[in-house]
Amino acid sequence: MRHCLTILFLLTLLPCTALHAQAPAAEPTAEELKFDVPGPRRHPSETGRYRQTGIGEFGLAFNIYYTVRSYNITDKSGLDNSLATSWLYSFDTWGLGLRTNIDYRISNEWRLSIMPRADVGFGILNNSYTNTHELEGLPFTRNYRGANDMQKLSLNFDLEFSLRWRFMWFVNKFNSWMVFRKRTIRANDTDHRDNQLGTLGRISDRDRIDWEQAYVMGAATGIGFEFFFMPESTRLTLFALYRPFNWVSFRGKDDLTHGMEFMIRSNDFELTDQFGIFFEVSAQLFLPTENFNDIYYTQFSIGVKFR
Repeated sequence: MRHCLTILFLLTLLPCTALHAQAPAAEPTAEELKFDVPGPRRHPSETGRYRQTGIGEFGLAFNIYYTVRSYNITDKSGLDNSLATSWLYSFDTWGLGLRTNIDYRISNEWRLSIMPRADVGFGILNNSYTNTHELEGLPFTRNYRGANDMQKLSLNFDLEFSLRWRFMWFVNKFNSWMVFRKRTIRANDTDHRDNQLGTLGRISDRDRIDWEQAYVMGAATGIGFEFFFMPESTRLTLFALYRPFNWVSFRGKDDLTHGMEFMIRSNDFELTDQFGIFFEVSAQLFLPTENFNDIYYTQFSIGVKFR
């Protein structure tokens, strides 16, 4: 009898156990439903330290850089007192510049860029060469060797428009560079002496200061080749531009010339998403004119990029 009661008790528990096993699980909480989905990249080449401008978006970047430059314009007429007597001596060793890059991404393959730029350089040059001097009471001038202590201020302005397709750049730009120079001149001699007649007169402007300025203004058009085989976060671009119309002015004379411009520039040299390195090497070479020859302008710039 006892065994029968035990069996009946167990049979009564079976439905309760089944119901308990089939009871629905408790609904998950809001915290349990949360899960992380990585955001989509704006461009296939984007990395952890490189961020492209999205399609249909404007990008704005700034470059602040240190710059040095070398330049020359030689006056053909009379004595050669060019802006620099040689390539080495024409360096302006202290310079500072600012460039802004306004970029609009039309699609993954087409981009439009506008880049205004301005920089200033300063240099000091002390050397000795021949200058023309007036003579007291004599109707002619003579050349005498003397000291030339020069201070030079050079300015460079640039406005560049670029249409970029994949790794090709189509560039149009307007550029102007100008130089202002102060020369403190002191002749080594005090008198004008003739081999047969002896002393004829004194040098009237043995100590003097000459102010000179030169201007080169023009436009350029050409193409650039982006080194697509390099990582996009450390990419360089090589430019070759033709400068068909350039106005040159120096010592009261004006001429038109044409030439070429070559540049190699860091397109995107990113250290982080917001900070990078900017550097550029450029050279402008012009053909001689009726009044001038040896016309060139070279510049090296290195600095930081941020946005």
